[in-house]
Amino acid sequence: MILVTGATGKVGREVVDGLLMQGWYVRAVSRRPESAGLPSSVEVRPGSPEDVPAMTAALEGVESAFVVLVGDVEAQARGFAEAAAAAGQLKRLVLLSSSSVVHPVSHRIGDEHRAAEEILSQAVPNATMLRPGPFHSNSLWWAKSIRETGRARCLVGNQPGAPVDPADVASVGVAALTEDGHAGQAYELTGPELLTSGDQVRVLEQVLGRTIGFDVASIEEAIGVFSAISGDPVTAERNVRALHSPQVPWSQVSPDGSRLLGRPLRTYREWAAAHRGLFV
Repeated sequence: MILVTGATGKVGREVVDGLLMQGWYVRAVSRRPESAGLPSSVEVRPGSPEDVPAMTAALEGVESAFVVLVGDVEAQARGFAEAAAAAGQLKRLVLLSSSSVVHPVSHRIGDEHRAAEEILSQAVPNATMLRPGPFHSNSLWWAKSIRETGRARCLVGNQPGAPVDPADVASVGVAALTEDGHAGQAYELTGPELLTSGDQVRVLEQVLGRTIGFDVASIEEAIGVFSAISGDPVTAERNVRALHSPQVPWSQVSPDGSRLLGRPLRTYREWAAAHRGLFV
C-alpha cells in the first residue's frame, strides 16, 4: 500500500495514476474526499498532513508515501512526521519539495521547504527529495487574462528559467517510490529548455494562433499583488525579490529528470498544445 497526500493536485494526481498503472494499491488523503474525483480503486481517507490523528490512521499498513505539503509547509511537515512516528511502519518517503531550498537568496518559500526536508528526513531516514523549479502549469496564471483581454502580465520577473511539466515530476516520484536506488537522494528537476516568461507567451501565441500582449510588472507591483493575496507584505517582498533574482536555481537545465526516466522531458510547447483549451 502506498499513501499519497495532495492526491488531487497537479503532481499528486499524476502520481496516483502512475502507481495504478503499475498495479499498486493506493490510499489517498484528501480534505474533501467526497469531491476528490479519484478512481474507484483508490482508497480515499479524510485529512491533511498536519492532522496527526487522521494521518496516523491513514498510515496504518503503509510502508511508502508520497508527500505533498500545501499552505503552512513547515507545520504540515511536523504533523506528518509525528504521524509517521506514531504509525511506525513507514520505510520509504518521497517529498515534493522545491528547488527554492538551494536558492542563494533567503526567502520564506525556501526557508519553509528546507525546514520540511529536515523534519521529514529525521522522521524517515533516507527520504527522497524532489526539487522542481516552476511548473509549465504556472502559466495558467495568465489563462483568464489571455481569454478575456488577450494579454499576459508577468509578476515573477522575465529572466530565463527551465520550467518543468508536473507530469514529469510525478513520473520521477513514482520511480522513487517503486524502485531501489533513490534513498537519501535529492533531485533537481527542470524542463529541457531555458525560456523567459516572454518566450512562453510567444509559444502560446503560436499554439493558440493569436497575438498576445505581454507586460512585465515592476517588483513593487508584484509585491503589492502577492501582499494582497497573503496578507503578509514582508514575506511577499522577500519571496518576490528572490523570484526576480538572476540567481534562481532553475536558470540552468538539470539532467536529473531525463536521466532518471531514460527519456527527454516534455517541452513547454508540448504542454501548451495539450492544454490549449484552457487559454481559449
